[in-house]
Amino acid sequence: MRIIFHECKKALSSPILIALLIVFSAFNLFIIISSSDHKEELKMTNEIIAQYGMDITDTSLNQFEKDIQLDLVKLMDITGQQFSSIYDFLDGLRFEDQEKYSEEQWEFFHQLQLKEMYLNMANSIDDSYEEIDIRKFAEIEIERYGLSGKAAEIFLNENKQFSERFEEMVNNGEHKQWFFAGKAYFMHTFLFKTVFLHIIIESLLLIALTTAMITTFEFENKTHLVAFTTKRGRELMKNKLLASLAMAASIAVFLFSLTLGTFFTVFDYTHVWQTSISSAFNWEYNFPYVAWWDLTVGTFLIGVIVLVFISLLLFSGLTFACSVAVKNSYITFFLVTALFVLVWLLPSFIPKSSILLFVSAYTLPTILLAVTSSFMGSSGLILFQNFEWMTISCWMMITIAVCYMSYKRFSKIDIS
Repeated sequence: MRIIFHECKKALSSPILIALLIVFSAFNLFIIISSSDHKEELKMTNEIIAQYGMDITDTSLNQFEKDIQLDLVKLMDITGQQFSSIYDFLDGLRFEDQEKYSEEQWEFFHQLQLKEMYLNMANSIDDSYEEIDIRKFAEIEIERYGLSGKAAEIFLNENKQFSERFEEMVNNGEHKQWFFAGKAYFMHTFLFKTVFLHIIIESLLLIALTTAMITTFEFENKTHLVAFTTKRGRELMKNKLLASLAMAASIAVFLFSLTLGTFFTVFDYTHVWQTSISSAFNWEYNFPYVAWWDLTVGTFLIGVIVLVFISLLLFSGLTFACSVAVKNSYITFFLVTALFVLVWLLPSFIPKSSILLFVSAYTLPTILLAVTSSFMGSSGLILFQNFEWMTISCWMMITIAVCYMSYKRFSKIDIS
C-alpha cells in the first residue's frame, strides 16, 4: 500500500496534471453557470409535481386547468380585459404599454405562460404518441445510414423488439410523468451530452497522462536499472497498475463530484428524481427518449455514472499496457489518443451491409461518447438492449488479457 501511495505521488506532484485539473474544473463550472439563465423557469416543473403529483392523469390535468382559469381571472383584474390565454394578452401587447405593469405583475405573467405551456404539452401527449410508427422510423433510419442486406435485417429485427417495448411503455403510462420541457430547455442533452461529455474527455486526457507518467517514470528518469533490480523487482509493475487505477478513480470522482455537485446546485431536480427517463416531456428532437427499462431519472443518472466510471478504469488499464510496451509517456499519450479516435471511427469503415457494422460499435469510445443514449432503444445504430453490458464485459476481458500479457512480456525482456 505504501508503494502504491508513493507511485500516486509521482503523478500528483506533476505541475501539468495539477494545472489541467484546475483548468478543466474551472471550465466545467463556467459552462454550467453561463447556461443557468433559465434555472428559475425550471422550478415550475417542481411546483407542478409538488401540487399535482408526478403522474399526469385526467384528474390532475382538470385541476391544473381550473387553477389556470383562476389565474386568467386574476389576469383580467390586472389588465381590465378578458383573455382565454396569456398568449392572447402577450401577442396583443404594445411595446409602449409594457411599462404599465410592475415587476411583480410581469413575474405573474411569466409564471402563467409557463403553466399554459406545460398544460398544452400534457394535453398533446396522446396525439403525439399515436403518430409514432416504430417500423416507419426504422425504415427512415435505414435510409439515413444507408443500411442494406444483413445489417438492415438485424436493425429491423431489433426495432421490432423495441416496438414491443414502446407499446408496453405507452400502456403502462410511463411517459405520462412531469419533467422539464424537452424542446424548451434540452436539459437531458445539456446534462448527459454537454456536461458529461466534458467530464469524460477531460478524464480520458488526465487518465492517459497520469497512467503513462506513473508507468514510465523510472524509464524516463533513467532509474529503471535500479528500481527493477530491487527485492520487489519487476513486480513493481503490479503496484504501478494499481496506482494507475487508483489515480483514474480519484480523477473521475473529483471531476464528477465537483461538476455534478455544481450542476444540481444550480438546477433544481428536487421533485423529478422519480420521474421516468422516458417521460413525454423528455422529447427534444424527432423522437422521444425511450429506455429499454422503466428507469427513473435518478436511476438513469446512477447507471450512466457507473457505466462511465468502469469504462474509464478500463481505459486506464489499456493505457498501462501500452505504456509498459512503449516506455515513454508522451508517445504513449499520443498513441492511446490516436487509437481511441480510430476505434471510435471504426464503424465508418465497415460495409453498411455487414453485421460487423454493429459489432464494431461495441467499443469503449462508443459507449463513452454516446453516453446520452445509454440504455435507450431510441439510439440509432446502438439501440441494442444488450449494448452496455456486452460492451463492458467484452472490454473488461480484453483489458485483463492485454494487461496480463504486457506484464508477462515485461517480466522476461531485457530492460537495459
